[in-house]
Amino acid sequence: MKIKIAIPDNPIFRELFFNADAVCKEFGITLIRTSEREVATLFETNRVDVAFMTPMDYGRGTRISDYRIVPANVYAVSGYSRIASTFFKPGLKTITSCGSPNAKDFIMSIGKILLAERYNIIVDLAETKSEKKDEILAEFDSAMLWKKNFADDTALDITEDWLDTYDMPLVMGTWVTRHEEEPNDLTRILRLFESDSLHGTKKVTDKPNEEYDPREGEILYTWNEEMEKSYDALLEILFYHQLTNEMATVKIMGDELTSPTEDSIIFSQGKEEDESQ
Repeated sequence: MKIKIAIPDNPIFRELFFNADAVCKEFGITLIRTSEREVATLFETNRVDVAFMTPMDYGRGTRISDYRIVPANVYAVSGYSRIASTFFKPGLKTITSCGSPNAKDFIMSIGKILLAERYNIIVDLAETKSEKKDEILAEFDSAMLWKKNFADDTALDITEDWLDTYDMPLVMGTWVTRHEEEPNDLTRILRLFESDSLHGTKKVTDKPNEEYDPREGEILYTWNEEMEKSYDALLEILFYHQLTNEMATVKIMGDELTSPTEDSIIFSQGKEEDESQ
């Protein structure tokens, strides 16, 4: 299988890509590990055939090509996860600024949406050179980081806050290919990437001390009807907050979304426009 696949080089996806190198070697697939944003760029510019992409990059890319979600495995979070947090400078009555070393990452955009929707806090997310929470908070009122927060932090777990706000899982990544390509047996091969110990869901629980109730959540790895509905709703939210350029919809690999009659109408309209020019 002479295809190229790009995946984000982020430790949160470790179990999802646990066997990726071995599987790609077996099937003759070129595997590229890079940043979240570069994965999207490689796919947009046709330099890879398959990519594990965020919903934000999927929504931005559908105007470029006919993107299709591969219904293999997925990475979604329902509730508390320890993945990423928004930290606040203690003692402030108003929040007017926010810094992050990963300001362009999808989860940071979600954090920014939650500040606006849930707390009526509107901030521009500034990119920082420092990755240390205390150094960022010395300059900004708040900080967003790929980092767990602790009981003594003034902070929010972003995925926990998402569930409290929207009552649905946060889809953070899916496999995407282009409709004109759709490599054979792709779904089965991508499922082989995941760790043998992965069984659809993974529980996340923290109990800081006796004074606090446990914080609980789940990492979800299976694409299903609930996931599709959550993804579709998320695309609407991203469009509403102007994080995508158009109102994208969920399109699944293998689905034919237009009938032959509709196709002929589209082509005839194009022909009439050409003749009128």
